[in-house]
Amino acid sequence: MRANRLVSLETLVGMAWKSGVPATARRQTQNSVGRLRRALVEGGAPVQVIQTQPGGYLLCADDAELDALVFADLVGNGRRAAREGNLELASAKLRSALSLWRGKALAEFDGELVWSEAARLEEQRVSVLEECLELELRQGRHHELIGELTALVQEHPLRERLWSQLVLALYRDGRRGDALAACRRARATLAAELGLDPGPELRRLEAAVLAGDKALEPARGRATSGVPRPCQLPPDVPEFTGRDGIARDLEVLFRRGQAGNALTVVTIAGTAGVGKTALAVHMAHRLRDVCPDGRLFVNLGGTSDQRADPAEVLARFLRALGVPGTEIPEGAEERAEIFRERLADRRMLVLLDNAADEGQIRLLLPGGSGNAVLVTSRSRLTGLSGARQVGLDVLAPEDAVGMVARIVGTDRVPAGAAAAGELVGLCGRLPLALRIAGARLAARPHWTLERMVGRLADERRRLDELAHGDLEVRASLSLGYRHLDQGARRLFHLLGMLRAPDFTSWVCAALLDTGVPAAEELLDRLVDAQMVDVTGSDAAGQVRYRFHDLVRLYARERAEEEAAAERTAAVTRVLGAWMALVERAHRILYGGDFAILHSSAPRWPQVLEQLASTVDADPLTWYETERLNVVAAVRQAADTVFDAPESNAALGELCWDLSATAVSLFLIRGHYEDWESTLTRSLAVTRLIGDQRGTAAMLTGLGWLDTYRHRYAHADQVLAEALGIFQELGDDHGLALTLPMVAHIDGMRGRYDAAVARHGDALDALRRIGDRGAEAFVLRSLGQVLAEAGRHKEALPYLERALEQSHMGSPRAHAEALCWLGESYLGLDDIERAEAMFLEMRTVAVRVGDLRGQAGALHGMGLIRLREGALAAALELLDRALVLTERVGRGRLEARIRLALGRLRHRRREYDEAVPHLEQAARIFEALGSPVWHAQVLAVLKEVRQGTAAVMTNL
Repeated sequence: MRANRLVSLETLVGMAWKSGVPATARRQTQNSVGRLRRALVEGGAPVQVIQTQPGGYLLCADDAELDALVFADLVGNGRRAAREGNLELASAKLRSALSLWRGKALAEFDGELVWSEAARLEEQRVSVLEECLELELRQGRHHELIGELTALVQEHPLRERLWSQLVLALYRDGRRGDALAACRRARATLAAELGLDPGPELRRLEAAVLAGDKALEPARGRATSGVPRPCQLPPDVPEFTGRDGIARDLEVLFRRGQAGNALTVVTIAGTAGVGKTALAVHMAHRLRDVCPDGRLFVNLGGTSDQRADPAEVLARFLRALGVPGTEIPEGAEERAEIFRERLADRRMLVLLDNAADEGQIRLLLPGGSGNAVLVTSRSRLTGLSGARQVGLDVLAPEDAVGMVARIVGTDRVPAGAAAAGELVGLCGRLPLALRIAGARLAARPHWTLERMVGRLADERRRLDELAHGDLEVRASLSLGYRHLDQGARRLFHLLGMLRAPDFTSWVCAALLDTGVPAAEELLDRLVDAQMVDVTGSDAAGQVRYRFHDLVRLYARERAEEEAAAERTAAVTRVLGAWMALVERAHRILYGGDFAILHSSAPRWPQVLEQLASTVDADPLTWYETERLNVVAAVRQAADTVFDAPESNAALGELCWDLSATAVSLFLIRGHYEDWESTLTRSLAVTRLIGDQRGTAAMLTGLGWLDTYRHRYAHADQVLAEALGIFQELGDDHGLALTLPMVAHIDGMRGRYDAAVARHGDALDALRRIGDRGAEAFVLRSLGQVLAEAGRHKEALPYLERALEQSHMGSPRAHAEALCWLGESYLGLDDIERAEAMFLEMRTVAVRVGDLRGQAGALHGMGLIRLREGALAAALELLDRALVLTERVGRGRLEARIRLALGRLRHRRREYDEAVPHLEQAARIFEALGSPVWHAQVLAVLKEVRQGTAAVMTNL
């Protein structure tokens, strides 16, 4: 700020400490200056860059080393050229000086000295800008300056010289009425803000405009070119932010095109309100030096009912290029020829905003290779040969917060504010929505971010809240919606009803109750209109689509145009389709429709014509692509039933049936939270509609989850209620599926005799019913109970039969049977057969992606290596098993692995490493209510501590 001028030590101290100056302030300042000098020298500056002089310090800088000095030098050169009569050189120098500015000077610093210096620099900048504009007006550039001057009087409404320049530019452009209107706006602004009338210069100018004074006409011969250099651009967006990467790439593209004398065409596509026009206008201003011969702009009205006629647009462009109206031909083709001819040897930029399609803009493309074209459209204009396509998405979270901060002020949007993150999330990071929310906050200084967040939180009112002045998200979305045909509108409505985070084309087919090809045709129309986004292909090879959050809300509003019965039927079909697909995946994984209770809810089987082969090929991969949608479907069905229980019985049955069927998929991948949330919500639905069988089925599923989480007390409670309901209903299948879980809990708690007896009862019931898949599960569970009781010979027949029946098609059941056969063979010292079981188990588990099964197999192989004394190999296997358990939820398997690791470390006399494993295992088994296993851990832990004591004694 004071380069090449002495700055006193007292000034530096005063700047560093506004109050409470410490006694060591002078020494701290001297030390800081020393560190600063060293840093500058290390960066390549001369040793004497900061000189110590009596009373203070001096920063030595050449004119080219500081932007403020470069600015002053360029301004001096420009003024010198003006005095010599070289107006073009003068204005070029001043424009170069002004291009050094990037926003407000010293905006990131505080303090009175900075404020005064910043005010001085800002005044200097605006004064130089006024000088530059004066020079350019004298050169006859009035037409291209109108947009810039319009923006400047809004930014500096009290500077009369800018008002005068705008009035003069408008008058010289033949817009006498607009010039007088500008005079009236200036008068009203000065009166409102200062209580003053305009000064004598503006008053004289107004009188001259009224009189049509010839003296206002530009002097002949002053223009630097024989043809106009129009600038029709709207003002640049003051709060433009968040597109730096795209802007840099586009600038490089255009500069390369100009350097190679190529016509550069870029199309910017995106949904309503995403900032296409803002980016295009910003780039057009940024490329002023690349296109020095002018910049044309037109809003083609592609989303309105009155789209611009290319012939009329060409007439406007030709007039701006100096073609008299009497010389403009009637036909569009002839006008296009003259337009291309006029631009043939020039470097101009043409901004075609809001294009409807390729046909609307083909005649508006210049023929000259040195020109540039920017096109914005809600459609992807892929038919323009050689055009660079840019798809615009919503802002990144940090850029979205930054945009709001620039509108509202950083003092009201502090860095890291949680409310700011919530606000931009509720706006979907859509620039239009952010601008509206920011404008509402700026207009209401007494509102906090939290208050705005609260107003936006209600989905039913969010679009109402996102309106301010002439800006409205709903209105912007409606422009694209109006051009959809009836079929696309209906699909848009019905998609708005879904809660799924994304979707594939078969969802649209189910909504419409039609074939997939017909649904895809309508879906493509929504994509072309930027009402739906393509997110890419999923792991199952399906193309996935999604709504922007605000577009979804708009679609949900428009869905009210559909009859209520049709909306309910559409949602029911989609849930029926998910039901059919989840059922298919379960049957592939478990070899049939076993170990599950179903309702009579309707399926939409047509979906299997499209996706059966995908599900059959890899049911778990398909499941992963649809898991979130299945959970959302259960939630939506439940909420619909809660709103109107009497009229949604079919949805209620779909809700609990889908939850029950999905359990087997949640189990394999360890998605326990999804398992619990779907069952709990569905249980509330069955209780509400009085579906006793559904209630018992959901309770059984929750009991099954509790056994995997080893929450046996809660499992006892829910399974007892389920058994009571099934007994009351006389539902033998329900009883047969619930009894094994009660028996399993008995076994986990060490009540082996009771467990064996209840398993036997369950087997008898399942054999009567013919549920072979559930029978295999019970056989394996009974074998497990006997193996854990040490009765390995008794366990083998049950486990072998379970293995035989699991070959019917259930990889999960097959892997579990192999696991406990391996445990039993190991218990009988048949190491070879035990290892064969665990190796086959791991192969099966890897093939189906069963992480829990892989961990169990590694645990079993680790036990074998431990039995053989191969401790290093055992350690590697058990460590890998432990890592896998962290990915599928810790519990009983983790405790067993830690017990094995404790034994291994004990044998290696690594007592310090053994104790943590054993203590953690003891805590888990105690919490699970497994007294037999808990006792085993305590016994090993006692031996380890005795070994530790012996080592200490020897020391």
